[in-house]
Amino acid sequence: MANIVIGVAGGIAAYKAVDLTSKLIQSGHAVRVVLTENAQEFVTPLAFQAISRNHVYTDTFKEEDPSVISHISIGEWADIIVVAPITANTISRLANGLYDNMLLNVLAANTKPVVLAPAMNVNMYNQPAVQRNIQTLMNDGYRLIDSESGFLACGYNAKGRMANVPEIKAYLEELLETGEKFKGKKVVITAGPTQEAIDPIRYITNHSSGRMGYALAEAANRQGAEVVLISGPVNLSAPYGVKVIDVVSTDEMFAAVKANMDADLGIFTAAVSDFTPVSPLDSKLKKQGGGNISIDMKQTQDILHYAGENKSNMYVVGFAAETNDVEKYALDKLKRKNADCIVMNDVSDPSIGMNSTDNEVVLLFKEGERIPLEKMDKMLLAERIIDLLSKRWTD
Repeated sequence: MANIVIGVAGGIAAYKAVDLTSKLIQSGHAVRVVLTENAQEFVTPLAFQAISRNHVYTDTFKEEDPSVISHISIGEWADIIVVAPITANTISRLANGLYDNMLLNVLAANTKPVVLAPAMNVNMYNQPAVQRNIQTLMNDGYRLIDSESGFLACGYNAKGRMANVPEIKAYLEELLETGEKFKGKKVVITAGPTQEAIDPIRYITNHSSGRMGYALAEAANRQGAEVVLISGPVNLSAPYGVKVIDVVSTDEMFAAVKANMDADLGIFTAAVSDFTPVSPLDSKLKKQGGGNISIDMKQTQDILHYAGENKSNMYVVGFAAETNDVEKYALDKLKRKNADCIVMNDVSDPSIGMNSTDNEVVLLFKEGERIPLEKMDKMLLAERIIDLLSKRWTD
């Protein structure tokens, strides 16, 4: 059984934290609760104290035990911390390093895994600032149990309701049981576009931003994997703790993949150029009387096919970004490339296209299983994909 800290911020969903405390206690866990001042407008410390049989923490400057500093000792005691609910205000303060209450000070001094369960009005949830702050927290290593769609206290029937208590409890217990799921494993990920030179100035490429691959690299790294990210030219910062191999052309990406075929898991998200000029020019191609020009092209190396045909222990996951007959082409790709899983998405929809911060995908497994994932931020989607792969990927 584990030591679990529950942080409660000031939203109407705070009443659910009482139930979460009760359910965790019934399962044999030890629970300590930290309430913000605003949370106490909805629930009382006494309710949590009666259920948890522990002191409830509300004030950074009110030390019940002079032998410890509470906001530090709480994190040292905990195996895991969950903030349920976490509000737009607390998300924003945490993301920007504003530690001005007991809960935020506990999180500032903490080194243990932290799970956040947002709850708020749908319009608040969709505010660009709130989404940026959620993204920042996920980049910093916080884990998210995303809000559900349903009836909200404000009267809307939309996304923003805190995840249900059994789901939060199951997530915490699974995280405690598995810890770092990929510890001791090597994961290789390709990301971004490739560029195929026409001459020293011009090249052929595509609109891939690399965000999905970078998000997957961060998610795998958080699960303890040794991650090698082979990246085409993108405007993204290298994920913390991840080895990045920068490449430009498909040939360079192929060479880097071949050098890392010893990986346990390969995730091939890169939008690799299918064709490259047969003979790139050594000098700039000039206009020739206003007429048309033609460039002889040849096919590039099929990196996913190579990985599928030459894998030994590698579990191979490919991406299929299509504009029409999406599932038909994805299933064909799954078979032809000898992949274990294909993640398909419809890039004809600009809201989930190559330059979008969101994505909506379906995972197709070679055993025939089909798992759709609704539209969500790519960082959160990466967490879901890594979680699903961990349940199906065997040694």
